[in-house]
Amino acid sequence: MTATRSAPRHLYLAWIEDQIEDHKSGLTREELLGLADEAVQRIQKSPDGQIALTEILLCDAVDALLIERLSLPDFRQWQRLCRSDTNPRHLKGTDAAARAAS
Repeated sequence: MTATRSAPRHLYLAWIEDQIEDHKSGLTREELLGLADEAVQRIQKSPDGQIALTEILLCDAVDALLIERLSLPDFRQWQRLCRSDTNPRHLKGTDAAARAAS
């Protein structure tokens, strides 16, 4: 049996979440509330005109602000960075003929 591998996009989203949570853990309550206020202002100015403010929507808006402030790469940039710092690896159980063909 081969080990299951996470899709690159799933790995990226998990990495983004880790970066955001690490950053948030270093912020004071006042700083987090300031981010929440800024996120509320962005939601109220959204082009669709809806002001649906839920805890999940606010959390996503704060995370989006942190992605900008931390200058985190988008998925394609992140994937290129990961490819450039990792040597290609073959899956276990792949025979030499299959590796030679690729």
